[in-house]
Amino acid sequence: MRHKATPCLPALAVLIAALTFPLAAAAQDAPAGAAAAAPAAGAGPVAKPKPTDSSEAVAAMTLAAQLVEQGRKNKSPLALAAGAELYASVGVKLADRAKTSEGGQAPAAGAEPAPVPAPDAAALYAEAAAAARAASDEALAEAIEKSASAAGSRSSESGGYARGHRDRVQPYATDVYVVRYAGGEDARATVAAIDETDDIDLYVYDGDGWVAALDRNESGVGICVWVPEYTRDYTLKVINRMGSQVDYLLYTN
Repeated sequence: MRHKATPCLPALAVLIAALTFPLAAAAQDAPAGAAAAAPAAGAGPVAKPKPTDSSEAVAAMTLAAQLVEQGRKNKSPLALAAGAELYASVGVKLADRAKTSEGGQAPAAGAEPAPVPAPDAAALYAEAAAAARAASDEALAEAIEKSASAAGSRSSESGGYARGHRDRVQPYATDVYVVRYAGGEDARATVAAIDETDDIDLYVYDGDGWVAALDRNESGVGICVWVPEYTRDYTLKVINRMGSQVDYLLYTN
């Protein structure tokens, strides 16, 4: 008779790695207008991008946001656990960024901006374990809780870090940021709606007004990846096409 074994931590890690690999490929290799981006119009050929610790950290946070979005939509405890694992292992430095706004509806008079929560790995692990129990998989729930305990003892500042900014875009409005990126390096920007059911888009323009990258998929996560020919400022536009406000996190390297 075959008995159901309790998953050990390495087995759970293998499952998480298998789950995250397709999303990693999608983030890196998707065509322009989907999850990745095209070079700026009129730009010449560019060299292979130079990866940096901070660009890899943004890529990891992007995967985490995708996993959480899919985990909640599909009620997948493994996707939620994978997202929690990434959030626990990547350094994020939250800071205010200057922005301007275009169009949209003005906020109600006297309305205070609600705080946008930073990703909480512990809360996501708990959510993943609860999802496993809801699916009557106690063994997986216990394995996820063991992973959460192990993650709590690790430092998330072992490598690079993603720069994070929390904000809110009004209905039918566009939030505009100017960010400087280094030439020849892997440039990344990701916007992740706090509510995974929201739809949010991201466009990146170079200093000449060309679209360097865009993501207009119907998703709560917008991903742009490109390679600047030289160090310059880029304009990032977070676009809300919905009739309700959207709280989000913006990650850049």
